[in-house]
Amino acid sequence: MRHTQRTRHAGLAWLLLASLGLSACGPSSSKLKKQREEARYHYDLGYGYYFDGQSPQTEAALQETLLSISLDPENPDAHLLAGIIHMGRKRYLQSIEHFQAALKLKADFHFARNNLGATYLALERWDDAIREFEILVKDMLYAQPGHAQNNLGWAWYKKGDPDRAKRYFMTATQVAPRLCPPYNNLGLLLLDEDRAEQALKYLDRGLKRCPNYTEAHFHRGRALVALSRPAEASAAFQACVQFGGESTLAERCEARLRSMRVGVAR
Repeated sequence: MRHTQRTRHAGLAWLLLASLGLSACGPSSSKLKKQREEARYHYDLGYGYYFDGQSPQTEAALQETLLSISLDPENPDAHLLAGIIHMGRKRYLQSIEHFQAALKLKADFHFARNNLGATYLALERWDDAIREFEILVKDMLYAQPGHAQNNLGWAWYKKGDPDRAKRYFMTATQVAPRLCPPYNNLGLLLLDEDRAEQALKYLDRGLKRCPNYTEAHFHRGRALVALSRPAEASAAFQACVQFGGESTLAERCEARLRSMRVGVAR
């Protein structure tokens, strides 16, 4: 009888331990499914808030996205969105954390890598930016040709290697002829080398594709001043003011116009 009781007690103890062990393994599959669905719901809300064409709500977008990540930390799309929102607020270190998390979950997540590289550019971490953009340049499946080459060229330009920068800018114009920034960057680089005539050629090509490109108008004005063509330079700076709105670059163009008028008055 005692043996039977001991056996029964041992069996009950084993069942208790087994149930505790199951509990320790975490939530059930149905609960996990429900949690992921809730995470997806909050991610969709955040995405909608951020990309609302009429009235984007950045703070609400961030809160919903972070809530989504807390419910499902393994969604690379949510990490990408959180990184983009932080980047827009110049919270670059938080951006890097989320972009890296997205890449850890999905190694070929090109949008996350491109934004990670762009964040490194903003932080002037040229070597880190070069590393990320070189990976994109070598990846034949990257769906945005020209962007990585242009960004890689910019990183080399800022690092002080204009020859290598020029090669990447030129490659960007070849693989993506309709992409405007490489033409502008080539113009800027050639102006640095006092080659205003060549700079003007690339700036004109860029403006043919993107007539409202404020920075290209600014550099075009600089090139025309260097070529002693003041009337055309003035028109270029005026276009810069027109398309630049209340930007710092528009203010620089206004300053150029004022200095040119003073020069004419003298």
